[in-house]
Amino acid sequence: MECMKAVTIQCPYCGAMNDEMIDCSVEPPEEYVEDCEVCCSPMLIRVLSVDEDVPAVEVHRENE
Repeated sequence: MECMKAVTIQCPYCGAMNDEMIDCSVEPPEEYVEDCEVCCSPMLIRVLSVDEDVPAVEVHRENE
């Protein structure tokens, strides 16, 4: 069953706020790279857990 939830994340490079869709049906932990919508820098997104369809997400610079 697919479960997509929107979360707002902050770019670790430029500080811009980005909306990201998280697939709650994927078993955490999950990690992937997504480019910032504003500065196009690669953000490493880690989905740590999904409790009651609420994803816990960390965002870092790709090289951290």
